[in-house]
Amino acid sequence: MNLKYKILAVLAAGIALTACGSSGTPASTPASSAVPASSHVAEEGVTEPINMLTWTLDDLDREDTVTFIPAEITSGVQGGNLTAKIFSYDLYKKEDVEKLAVGDQITLHEEGAAWNQFVTVAVESIEKNDQYHLVTINGGMEEQYGLDLKLEDDAYRTMTFDDYPVYYEMGEKTMPLADDAVLKDSSADPQAEAVETTGADAVAAAINADPDNWTTYNTTLVVQGGKVLEVRRIWVP
Repeated sequence: MNLKYKILAVLAAGIALTACGSSGTPASTPASSAVPASSHVAEEGVTEPINMLTWTLDDLDREDTVTFIPAEITSGVQGGNLTAKIFSYDLYKKEDVEKLAVGDQITLHEEGAAWNQFVTVAVESIEKNDQYHLVTINGGMEEQYGLDLKLEDDAYRTMTFDDYPVYYEMGEKTMPLADDAVLKDSSADPQAEAVETTGADAVAAAINADPDNWTTYNTTLVVQGGKVLEVRRIWVP
């Protein structure tokens, strides 16, 4: 069987980026109503994220897809089941961002918003740093409806402090650990080699021994068919 690999931190069909964890914090509710993913149609003249309303948590149950996704483990592992909040971030086509001009419109998720809560704002100012492939819209991340974008793998992603993306929440999901689940933990220091723990019971014990330190800043889940195949944790400052 041919597997389609998706990085659901990005959630853009046909685009794969290196998965990493980060965190979102609550934000004010953007001015938007819930829109079912299946019925969403992009508004003419508006630049939208590639991954705009393209999936739900049910997609994690697909057998034909291996998914790498940033997550915050909220309740440890209970009875072999891991419960986590799942996050994503906005990603834009390179050509769409590079042709943006004052007077255009762009759609974005604010940090900590739900997947179906977003705003469409006018581009009032735009600054481009071609050397470092950075774009600042409406004064950047410190301003309301401001946006900083960074080019990675031929697409622009949102960027906030310490280079993390602006994360929004997809929701919470409980999934069983696969019998042969693997924990790859390199969180000890920036140069640490990943320490591997194998087997559902051993992985559960390791997670439950450190229950408060599995955040979207450092944690990635690898999921297929609704089961967690791997838990990856990296060092963060």
